[in-house]
Amino acid sequence: MPIGIDVGSRFLKIAVVNPDGEASFPTYVPHEGKPLEAIKDAFEDANLNGEHRVALTGSVAESVSQQLGLPLIDLCKATIKGVKKTRPEARNIIDVGASSVTLIQLDESGDLFDVATNSLCAAGTGSFLDAQAVRMGFEMEDRQGFEPVLDPPSIATRCAVFAKSDLIHRQQEGHGKEALWCGLCKGLSSNILSTLLRGKPLEGSTVVTGGVAKNPEVLRWLKESAVTEITTFDAAEFAAALGAAYLASENGVAGPLVFPTSEVVEDVALEEAVRPVLELNKTQYPSFDVAEYWEDELGNEIRLTTTDTSRKVRGYLGIDVGSTSTKAVLVDENGEVIVDVYRKTGGDPVGATKNLFTALMESLTPRSTGIEILGVGTTGSGRKMVGTLVGADSVVNEITAHLHGALATDPNVDTIFEIGGQDSKFIRARHGVMQDSNMNYVCAAGTGSFVEEQALKLGHHVSEIGPMVMGVAPPHTSDRCTVFMEQDVERLIRLGFKPKEALAAVMFSVVENYLAKVVGNRSYSRDKVFFCGATARNQGLVAAFEKLLDAEVVVSPYCHVLGAYGVALLTKDRLQEEGSSTTFKGLDLTEREIHLSQEECTLCTNTCKITYAHVSGEDEVPSWGYLCGRDPDDTEKRKTAEFDPFRLRSKLAAAAFANHREKGKRTGPTVGIPQTLSTFSHAPLWQTFMANLGCQIKLSRPTDENTRELSGTLVGAEYCFPAKLAHGHMAQLAVDESVDYMFVPHIVSEEVPEGYSNAFFCPVICAIPAMGRASLRVAGEAGAEKILAPPVDFRWDLKRQVKELTRALAGPLGVSPKTVRRAWEAGLAA
Repeated sequence: MPIGIDVGSRFLKIAVVNPDGEASFPTYVPHEGKPLEAIKDAFEDANLNGEHRVALTGSVAESVSQQLGLPLIDLCKATIKGVKKTRPEARNIIDVGASSVTLIQLDESGDLFDVATNSLCAAGTGSFLDAQAVRMGFEMEDRQGFEPVLDPPSIATRCAVFAKSDLIHRQQEGHGKEALWCGLCKGLSSNILSTLLRGKPLEGSTVVTGGVAKNPEVLRWLKESAVTEITTFDAAEFAAALGAAYLASENGVAGPLVFPTSEVVEDVALEEAVRPVLELNKTQYPSFDVAEYWEDELGNEIRLTTTDTSRKVRGYLGIDVGSTSTKAVLVDENGEVIVDVYRKTGGDPVGATKNLFTALMESLTPRSTGIEILGVGTTGSGRKMVGTLVGADSVVNEITAHLHGALATDPNVDTIFEIGGQDSKFIRARHGVMQDSNMNYVCAAGTGSFVEEQALKLGHHVSEIGPMVMGVAPPHTSDRCTVFMEQDVERLIRLGFKPKEALAAVMFSVVENYLAKVVGNRSYSRDKVFFCGATARNQGLVAAFEKLLDAEVVVSPYCHVLGAYGVALLTKDRLQEEGSSTTFKGLDLTEREIHLSQEECTLCTNTCKITYAHVSGEDEVPSWGYLCGRDPDDTEKRKTAEFDPFRLRSKLAAAAFANHREKGKRTGPTVGIPQTLSTFSHAPLWQTFMANLGCQIKLSRPTDENTRELSGTLVGAEYCFPAKLAHGHMAQLAVDESVDYMFVPHIVSEEVPEGYSNAFFCPVICAIPAMGRASLRVAGEAGAEKILAPPVDFRWDLKRQVKELTRALAGPLGVSPKTVRRAWEAGLAA
């Protein structure tokens, strides 16, 4: 029988064509970086070890093809063959796999016409969705049962890190998991189409294949976003394997597969340069042993430092609500830890906090004569929300909390490295006072969630990694980006390196990424550094820091809950010094029902989503989400001095436009000016210039959601969001029948200030007229010819600038050089 094997970046798929021509699909499993072993097991399980014609395809099938002596079929060719057997009318195939997104376009004969694929970034792929699902704490079965949310919250999916940040913000607004999942899938669908189409229309019947084809929510949003018919079919995730099976009947290798006794390591693997062995020489790694440790049925990791049952427990509680984990530490009146609890946030910070309270009561009540909470402090990304809910006495940022916890562990440390689930921090202290600090910009490569994701892909729990990698001298991998790191890990596995060697390589890459992007050129101790965060429980990362810094690494037994420990101590110190009593609402929050509702604040254009927490038994309704910083009882927006320059700029721009409208009706053509980039920042100049040319002026609408969505359909390349929005502004004016022309100059440079070498505008801003014109034409939109784009360079003398403006505007607007000169001088004076 013909058999097709698709070895993807994460999954192994096998399709078999039976003698009657019907196909069966016996295997869809993660190969965990060991494809040969997975194929061997699959053939044995499906009893396929007889005489068959077999062919291989897939993104990581090349080395398997060489080792098994099987023909390697191009992935596009195999996918087309598989789709044509079930959807012969297809003209487009969108294949969304674990780490790639591909658009295959077919001609009228069904033959390959064009191929487009995603960049190296995995943000629009199946592994991206899986990673976010794991972070939010639900399985595939949960996702399949979600009810569709018609208007889900907006989630940025251009980058995995931005997605995580948005998910945190939406969680704090009170959105449930179903809404977050729908918003994630909607954003992913939009990202898939914009990445593959790049402003071009999608025409003809379109079929979705790959593992993501099984996701009904992604399919729903793809169908809503595209103007053409989008379908899928049963077993669409096997499309390439099915195509390989049909092609195997033509050129597959006949006979039983002969598996090597062990996976062969290619010569290149043997020649790979290796790093130092991961081991601890200068570091005294702590024992995490406590009086009692267990994990309860809610997923709380509970550690009791003492089990003294002869007294009432009186202490101060610290709560750290992070993006991936939520922690609690209870310290006594002397600052000694009584109990600490660690758990996953799971996309529900309120629920996670309630579970922590349950763990505290169930662990302490049987072991004491009572519990009295003397004070509560919160920290972490969810500190304000949870702090409001529980009645916290202190709400402290993560930097301050971690610094205090570190100094309580070792008063002599002055350099603190923290790697959390999603972010990383650097703190430099002097005499116990913070001197410098930094957080990672957006990159997830130096964070704990990346390490955990790589471990899971290779079949290991994150807790297993530390002991596993000790004593390993790993090969080199990239430290630049999660995408390149992942590709290096996959390459090492294909070359025959063991998973523990690949994971050991990740340890060095994560540390190098942290040192390069978070620490950078900042000064730090060369003798001793303090390392904290849950990642510090990973001996491999500690060893990598020691090897790269040649310094002692101090790790606290409470490294994974250090933020909670620090804020507990800060709260204790403050309340004891002030002699204040706590405002804590009680541990019985677990027994109360909390209902979250939302309203939109209309006091300003922020239109903040204000979340209200209705707690049973309480008259007070806590709320949060006020971006302007106003208090809930305030009836107007709070104005901050920092934004005064922006308000002044908007006021001047509006005044300039109103002034030109009041000076009487002009008879010249109507010229549209986009409210974006340099045509907005220099609005008085352009509006005065056009008005003095006798033109009527029409501005594009201020940026709104429609502008954003319109921009997404036009942009043909990846660049900054403001530049993308400019396409939407130009498109608005292009299709406006009342607009005769659109003024978007190629603006090159400002005048160079004294002491500066240049004052160039960004090349993208300079090129935006040409990019907008091209995008409109590719998308088939009218109005590209309306764009007037003279070069403007404020370094030029008056004569040259007038000459260039006249060259571009004289014909369309019917103006003379003299008129242009007067108008330009008036614009410069505006």
